[in-house]
Amino acid sequence: MNGRPTIKDVAKRANVSPTTVSRVLNGGDLNHMRPETKQRVLQALEELGYVPNKAARVLRRRLTGVIALLLPDISNPFFACLARGVATVAFQHNVSTLICDSEHCFEKETRYLDILLEEDVDGLIFIPVSRPSEEKLQRFSQFGIKVVLADRRIEGWPAIEADNFGGAYKLTEYVLSLGYSRIAYIAGPANVSTAQDRLNGFSLAMKDAGTTAISIVYGDFTFEAGYSLAQQILREHSVDAILCGNDLMAIGVLYAAKEMGISVPDELGIAGFDQIPYAKLVHPPLTTARVPAFEIGQEAANALFATAEIRGKKLDVEIILGGTCVPRR
Repeated sequence: MNGRPTIKDVAKRANVSPTTVSRVLNGGDLNHMRPETKQRVLQALEELGYVPNKAARVLRRRLTGVIALLLPDISNPFFACLARGVATVAFQHNVSTLICDSEHCFEKETRYLDILLEEDVDGLIFIPVSRPSEEKLQRFSQFGIKVVLADRRIEGWPAIEADNFGGAYKLTEYVLSLGYSRIAYIAGPANVSTAQDRLNGFSLAMKDAGTTAISIVYGDFTFEAGYSLAQQILREHSVDAILCGNDLMAIGVLYAAKEMGISVPDELGIAGFDQIPYAKLVHPPLTTARVPAFEIGQEAANALFATAEIRGKKLDVEIILGGTCVPRR
């Protein structure tokens, strides 16, 4: 063979159509191809030393007028608010927003990445469940599809996020200043940057105050996790406050405490994080930290539409003085 091998050359070697080879190269083969067929294509690619012409792929792209937002849980008001920020900016650019909900499922998230690459969306705003394949994200860039990380970081990729560490530190300082001393913490998933930053901020504030947490447990940022873990903590430990990695878990703690006959805030202080709309609707209103979800969505979309290189950005977090934490008598 003379010169650089083409898709047609690979197809001939593997005894398949050029379309089948393209699907393997573009990640569109999942659940649509027999494993033995894919293996023949992969073997032919390796034998021929085929290298995709990325520049040609980029030149062939046509704008679709659609950007994608891949997020972990659309039922969480925080992500719904962030999505509104994205959609507001997209609408100003006459572009539609396709929202994909991974439902905290890494496998579903991975499948969505394959679908969105195949659909050739104009850009992707991504809030990951966990760390996806580096190859998958790089493939978006290689094919001229801009990717912006929002709310959560992936090492090596710039992200638009809140100062979760600083916010958690300030919130913990505030709770300690009210006189609470026997404090438990319900963190979010250990593999999520947002949850880890908040846990680290909490831990450092406790250390700087010369104390340690009574208990640290991990939830999944849902109401149900806060509810069940609070029951566990309150049965096993003597605590006067429970701080949580987000508001949904904190509201779960509030409901668990009320069911167990524990008065909030007289017997137990509770603090959350995010300031979702529900935070001020519960009784007493939740003490929390305001994360500017709508603004994060706006900033992420602005970065997607900007011609400049994407740079990471951290937005300030504000402490909200609710009624679930009060000065101790």
